[in-house]
Amino acid sequence: MHETSIVNSIMRTLEMEFEQEKLNKMKAIHLKVGILSNIEPRLLHNAYSAYHITNPGYHRVALHIESTKLKIQCEVCNHITDVKNYRFICDNCERPSKNVIQGEEMLIHKVEFDD
Repeated sequence: MHETSIVNSIMRTLEMEFEQEKLNKMKAIHLKVGILSNIEPRLLHNAYSAYHITNPGYHRVALHIESTKLKIQCEVCNHITDVKNYRFICDNCERPSKNVIQGEEMLIHKVEFDD
């Protein structure tokens, strides 16, 4: 389950980015996870819950995961299309496109802190 290493990586990133005093005030982590990122949100939540067993300092910090839509940008007409049913076809010119511009990411979108 690679979600465990992803959670560890997220927490290491936050620990490098913020001082401990700020981290003690953290109340929520917001992630954006693309449908093609190979990350299962349910498993990521489970891994995050398991993380608290060995790291109880962050037990009150909520994890919010937003799934992002899959989007392509046509190489021919530059039109951006929401991919439906894994059909990578431009809505405008109806040509196939492999230029994925959204849907493969896993981003720390926002971190909330108590004032």
